Amino acid sequence: MIMRFIVILFIQVFALGGAEKPGHIIKDPQAKKIIVIRDELLQKKYGAQLAAYMQALRPAEAINGKGQMRIRSGSGRRETVAVQFKSFAVGVAMVNQYITSRGTLTINQQMGQATQYRWQESGKKEVLIKVTDANISFAGSDFLMVDLGLEMLRWPNQNMVERKLRRGELCSVLVSRPGKEAQGAYSKVISWVDEDSMGIVRAELYDSKNKLFKIFEPKSFKKINGQWHLKEMEMRNEQLNSRTSIVFDLDKSSNSN
Repeated sequence: MIMRFIVILFIQVFALGGAEKPGHIIKDPQAKKIIVIRDELLQKKYGAQLAAYMQALRPAEAINGKGQMRIRSGSGRRETVAVQFKSFAVGVAMVNQYITSRGTLTINQQMGQATQYRWQESGKKEVLIKVTDANISFAGSDFLMVDLGLEMLRWPNQNMVERKLRRGELCSVLVSRPGKEAQGAYSKVISWVDEDSMGIVRAELYDSKNKLFKIFEPKSFKKINGQWHLKEMEMRNEQLNSRTSIVFDLDKSSNSN
């Protein structure tokens, strides 16, 4: 989800009790070792820990904000869609909302339970969308609903395969694969997770034929009150040559209810 990408990237967060950082980070608190993990059992252990920890991250307080989705199709047609986003915790659940003129997407997530995707088209009743049916575009963009829900972190197959530098930061490389019954738009997602912020600095998404499909990257940041915030992120469709940038209005957005 849009806000979860921000939460996991550089906004103050906390993890719920029971979520454990991967052992390789705990044993190397200064994050200096660049390694390849060849043991499959360790890959699965660290991968499961990393995915669970990222799922458990919550904002320190409710977040409201505004921004724009700038969509460029493969033919070069451009469109700008205003979006308002809300992110807040309800008990142990995390709720994220994305509001556009076309409708409102609400994503409700709890550890150990299937994600609830709810879509309310403008002027119509809200409908519940199953996870397996949420591989659809959000408001005509290159972001699918499951992208906004970071659904790949809930897939059963999580392998942390190596640590390497990306954008000057030491990252854990997480390879996520869905179960057979949940295969949708992607066969796997490879994420580079900054071990300091636990934020995704790059994600490569592969199609059902295991060919590179899309690339997600944060593009720019702005320093506010001494803290770095994500200003723009991009999803590029490498097969259709389309792309969607989400630009956040940091000057006008608010962290209040």
